[in-house]
Amino acid sequence: MSTSPDEPALPLVGVHAEAAASARRRVSDLLEAAGARPGEVQHLLAVIEAGGVEGAQAEVAEDTQVPVGSTDEFGEGWLGAVQAVTSRLTHIADLRQARATTAAPEPPPAVPSPPPRRSPMAVDAVGEEQVHRVLEAAERIFGSLTGYTGYDRDLSEEILPVVLKAVSAEQQDGYVRQLEAFAETNRERLVQLYAQYGPGGRFEDRDLCYLTHQPESVVVCERLDVVPMWLDGVWNDEIDAELTLERFTTYWRFGR
Repeated sequence: MSTSPDEPALPLVGVHAEAAASARRRVSDLLEAAGARPGEVQHLLAVIEAGGVEGAQAEVAEDTQVPVGSTDEFGEGWLGAVQAVTSRLTHIADLRQARATTAAPEPPPAVPSPPPRRSPMAVDAVGEEQVHRVLEAAERIFGSLTGYTGYDRDLSEEILPVVLKAVSAEQQDGYVRQLEAFAETNRERLVQLYAQYGPGGRFEDRDLCYLTHQPESVVVCERLDVVPMWLDGVWNDEIDAELTLERFTTYWRFGR
């Protein structure tokens, strides 16, 4: 709305303009740094502006209380002014929304959803042949790391079927290769574990944690890295030595 030469211009409010411009630039930078495209940034800012103007319109529309003591003529003018301002703000909000719609980015091309991941299938029991295959591999690995052969094989054959229940049915056939690859990748960690707590280690205490002297401990280490909660569940259900696994877990993860 323009004014005639005889009408004084309405004062402009400039208190918040500089701060708003700075905030707008900051938000733009943050959104772009987060990966938003320029069109998307402008769309979001325009939507926020439209909402801000609409909020101001709602507040003005509520201010219909004519000052106390005003004449009827003044009251009519007051309400007329409120109506004019709210109408104008509604128009401005519509313009901001139109700008937002224009700046709206095109939706990215649809990407096919990946097939749902299948949950690993648990096994109720592990066959004797599988237990022997894994135990032989664990003995080779344990022997190469410690040179120790004084372990209790009967205890291994008692513990290993339980630990192997934490290997899914899909992984059982290839588990020996998986165990060997794990041992090769983590050889340094395993050497350090047995050097501290294994046979002849600085902190050796077989009574405190017998697993450090058993070859199946290699399998326990591998399962602790892959499925610790699953291992904990099957162990606690079937082996009456919860503190043994808890202590061994601390040794493996923290070395103390």
